[in-house]
Amino acid sequence: MHREFEMTAIAPPSRRWVFGPIPDLLLGCGLGYALLIAVLPLVPVEARTLVLWGTLGTLVIGAPHYGATLLRVYGSAEDRRKYAFFSVYLTAIVWLWFAVGLYDLRVGSAMITLYLTWSPYHYTGQNYGLAVMFLRRRDIEFSAGTKRLLYASFMLSFALTALSLHRALSGIGATSYGIGDFAGTPFYFIHLGFPLPFWRVAFGIVGTAYIGVTWLTLARLLRTATARGLVPVMALMLAQALWFSLPNAWIWSTNTTLESQNVAWLFVWAILGHSVQYLWITTYYAVGRDTGRKRWTYLLATLAAGSAIWTLPALAFSPQTMGTHPYTMGLFLMIAAAVNLHHFILDGAIWKLRDTGVGGILLASPTEPTESGSAERARRHWVAPAAWIAGAAFIVLSLYGAAEQVRWSSRFEAGDYAAAQQAAQRLRWIGRADPRMALADAWHALASGDLPAAERALEESLALYPTADATFSLAVLQLHRGETDRAVAALQASLQLDPKHSSARIELARHLVRTGEIQEAIHHYEIAARLPPFDSSILVELVAARAQLTSSTAR
Repeated sequence: MHREFEMTAIAPPSRRWVFGPIPDLLLGCGLGYALLIAVLPLVPVEARTLVLWGTLGTLVIGAPHYGATLLRVYGSAEDRRKYAFFSVYLTAIVWLWFAVGLYDLRVGSAMITLYLTWSPYHYTGQNYGLAVMFLRRRDIEFSAGTKRLLYASFMLSFALTALSLHRALSGIGATSYGIGDFAGTPFYFIHLGFPLPFWRVAFGIVGTAYIGVTWLTLARLLRTATARGLVPVMALMLAQALWFSLPNAWIWSTNTTLESQNVAWLFVWAILGHSVQYLWITTYYAVGRDTGRKRWTYLLATLAAGSAIWTLPALAFSPQTMGTHPYTMGLFLMIAAAVNLHHFILDGAIWKLRDTGVGGILLASPTEPTESGSAERARRHWVAPAAWIAGAAFIVLSLYGAAEQVRWSSRFEAGDYAAAQQAAQRLRWIGRADPRMALADAWHALASGDLPAAERALEESLALYPTADATFSLAVLQLHRGETDRAVAALQASLQLDPKHSSARIELARHLVRTGEIQEAIHHYEIAARLPPFDSSILVELVAARAQLTSSTAR
């Protein structure tokens, strides 16, 4: 919905709101999000838990927001023909890119980078489009120049985010606002690499322009409208600032580097706010103000369609089928990129209020929205029941997978390893096996002294998907058994999988000291000293290694 809502029809005064002032301001204009952000710091909950709840919220709210677009495009033969270029040809390109990207990290990382860069633009465009819609529904006069200023205000906010997303990383293991490396996956964000001095200056210039343009836009609008009449527009501008401008401005002014978990926190909750907003307007477009069965049937259909587009690729491309990466170690991220890029493309094609069908409804023509051709559902006697049965299965599978993921994590942390293993097994049944679950079993076995069980669990983890942690743990086990050569090979393999694995690098350095390869050991110590988490004992071992090298050279 990132096209402006534009049409020449004038809305009657009774159509100033979509559903009414409270739902419009809370759901459509982002004030509910603002209240949430204000309340969350007062809630004694860990950031990790908030990310978890936000992620679960995206299943219930985010999936329907994708489903709404699918129903809009594929819901009738007329629309399938009308949008064939987007719904068939560009769709095929996106999912082919997805399939190739699963096997080529550069291709996959490029897809993820485009998705994360395009996302704030998509959200920004929706906020702008809704602002124009409210201006037109309220019959507020504004010139072409004022409209350009309003657009510039939103786009400058996006520019601040794009600058921060693509600023250069400042050292090994650093994470800028945006994503550096995606924890637990081999994919990476391809930064444009704006040098930090350039970023600081450019951000200051763009930020100043954003403040000035926003102020001038409001001043111009207030010439022809009251502050009360502009409440929904100002609320949307506030939502834009909360999602993007203010977090980035805080990072810029404090020179702060966010941890990846905090980045996830911001991103997940912005997705949730955007999804609520999208469902609010698409529901009105599809069924109007109907509060009965029609609305709930529509929302259930969007949940089914959204669950399907997220679940089908996970089943088809899991490591147990024809995929490569486990669900939580790259597959989910790639699905997110493909689903969102597909959504952005379709959305850009359908939400144009120059289209008299869309404009007539969202700009509140004298007749209440009715079920139009674009909102039709296939009603062949066998298609509709089959679609509902499949949709119900996808909904159950999606929620079941999320519930089992939470159950495994909570049971393992609580020390209930039997229940955790059962949850892990159920996740395997639905194609969401995770090698880190077998690794957790191995660590538990090591802690209890059951070395054979630990080795079996490590082999299971590595057979599913090789990770640096599992390879390092196997090396520790082999060192304990005195299998030095195998352990060294495992340590080297661990560093090939993850050059930032400090534990593997330190253990390899210690081995090199024992075998007299001091210069090589110092090299690994120096790298490890720059990697998180910082451990002062590394510096002690580094100094000792340098002293040993100096002593051997003197002799």
